[in-house]
Formats: sequence, structure tokens, C-alpha cells
Amino acid sequence: MKFLHRIIFIIALFVLPNIVSAQAPGNPIRWRVNVRMTSPSEGEVILKAISDPGWHLYGTDIPKGGPKPTVIDLSKSKGVQFTSPVKVAPSPVKVHDDMFGIDLTWWEGNVTFRRTFKVTDPNGARIEGTITYMGCNNKTCMPPATENISKPLPIKK
Repeated sequence: MKFLHRIIFIIALFVLPNIVSAQAPGNPIRWRVNVRMTSPSEGEVILKAISDPGWHLYGTDIPKGGPKPTVIDLSKSKGVQFTSPVKVAPSPVKVHDDMFGIDLTWWEGNVTFRRTFKVTDPNGARIEGTITYMGCNNKTCMPPATENISKPLPIKK
């Protein structure tokens, strides 16, 4: 009987840590980046934030003393010239945040950012940059994070 208990104990030592680590929470806000061509010389970059239920992504215009705003920087892009500012849907909600003690904007659920461009050099053209963001739920905040973007343009030759 002692032998059986030792076997169970040894199995538990190796199996339980793997089960616990598999259940560790991931990033509650994930990003999907898509580049689509609307004509042979024009296109659109689409950035979609997907938030877990109960989490919100902070807006792009946050007052001092608040959390880090969402910042989309596509300045490292090559072979393109942007023809519009970043457009967002849906619009963020404005809420008084007790955690920071100020009025803030944020998106609950998913949000999509779009920006149009024209191709200036099809050879090696790509969308590159970063998205810096922060999110919270009603219990905790994630630390500010940066997502790197690098997508080639789907130009047909």
C-alpha cells in the first residue's frame, strides 16, 4: 500500500504543476491586424482589439494622472503614405473611474481601428509599428503593454 501512495505522490508532483500552469490567465486584450487592398494602389490597415468579458481598453485621449492611453504608431511603415487619420468604431464611453479618481474614456468589448493608405513603393511595402495599450476590469489593471505590428501588403504583381 505504501508503494501505491508513493506512486500517486510522484505522479501528482509532475502532473499538478502542468495543470495549474495551463490554467494561468493569458492577456485579457488581444490584437488582430489585417491589411487589405481596396485597389491596386490603395488599401486599409485594420487593427481589432478583442477584450475578454469584463475588461476594457483605455481610450486614446487620457488626462494626466490616469492610465496609459491606447497609442497606435504606424510611423515605421514602408512604401505607403497614410491618407486618413485613425478611425475607430465604436466610439469610446466616458466614465468616472474611481480607481484613478478622474473621468476616462474606454471601450468595453471589441473595438476596431482603421487607417487608409496609398502605395508609394510596392517593393517591400509593409505596415509596421506598435500599439501601446492598457486595460482594466473591476478588480485589477494589466500593466501597460506594447504589441509590435509587421504586415506585408498583399499586392498582386
